[in-house]
Amino acid sequence: MSGGDTTYGERLWIEQATDWIAARVAQTLPAIDPSAPAIDRFQRIPRPYLLIGSLILLDVFLLHSIQQLTVGRNLVFDNPSWLALPATVLLAVFTNRYARDRYARACREIRIESRVASDSTSFQRLVPRRPKRLLFVAAVVGYYAYLLATGRIPTIVEYEGLAGLFGWLVVIPFGYAPVLVETAAIYASLHFSLPRRFDAEEVKFYYFDPHNLGGLRPIGELLKHSFYLFVAGVVLLTVLLYAPFVFPGHLYTPYQPPERVVSALLTGLWALGVFSIGFSLLTLHRYMRKRRRRKLKSLEQRFYDVVGDPYEVQNALTDPDELERFERERHRIGQVRDTKEFPASTAMWLQVIVGGVIPLVIQWGVRWLANTV
Repeated sequence: MSGGDTTYGERLWIEQATDWIAARVAQTLPAIDPSAPAIDRFQRIPRPYLLIGSLILLDVFLLHSIQQLTVGRNLVFDNPSWLALPATVLLAVFTNRYARDRYARACREIRIESRVASDSTSFQRLVPRRPKRLLFVAAVVGYYAYLLATGRIPTIVEYEGLAGLFGWLVVIPFGYAPVLVETAAIYASLHFSLPRRFDAEEVKFYYFDPHNLGGLRPIGELLKHSFYLFVAGVVLLTVLLYAPFVFPGHLYTPYQPPERVVSALLTGLWALGVFSIGFSLLTLHRYMRKRRRRKLKSLEQRFYDVVGDPYEVQNALTDPDELERFERERHRIGQVRDTKEFPASTAMWLQVIVGGVIPLVIQWGVRWLANTV
């Protein structure tokens, strides 16, 4: 699905921001020839990446250059692992676009509109607007509360100057946070809301799926890939928080090691990731099992209507018409019986388990090194 296709999913915040900025720029600047080579190359880059790239350039180069001139120090030079933050934001932009577009493609592949009631709108959006906004407000309030409670602001002013303070108080909460909050909202919707919609909306089962997964293989793949991207984000956050304390001889930071609440939050993210992929796949499993077993029970009942004397094999199926009907019913039962009750293969489960363990091992290893150095 392209950025303008709203059949499934929705416009991301960063896409709405780029549209607003593009409209304002078009009103204030003179017309630019779109066929100019430099403009043509820029137009090939999706606007969300241009916007977030510009914000990162403002943060990394302009603000830190001002910091170098005013206080004689540069956070990027002292602690290059800080670049894991903008890397995480870039990954989040990719994740949001990928999840939204992959969700739209999955809905089309499984023909969701033909498997739900004609008036159903449950699959049109990934995330309701109101919860996403409330999550953003809660995140910003919690972020400012953390800065005040830990007394970081005086250290920021002393070490990074007013340019650094602007980054902490404006760029992070109003530039980076909306992207990260939307990532969290999309991930939560994919793994906690979407699987329950299948049961709530009585989505029809596709028993002729060549993969024998009830037509839900694209949904299982979407959940798996979103989980992998979540794991990559947790790993980047671990590097951001602990790298200066693992390599103190190469990286410098004036701040103390992450407080217990931050370490607990990071561990909670890992636990949430493992729980989320388990919850989403098991919820789909319960839906698939219920639909499959209900259909098997219905087909079993049909046998009593097809076979004249089902309890006596030697007396059953003596009539040619009865035998033909029996073969048709047996073929139907075979289709249902062969359908699996999980939207994932054994190999996928192994990949998910390994992916879930990786961030925990990295976090424990990094914390152990930080405490021993």
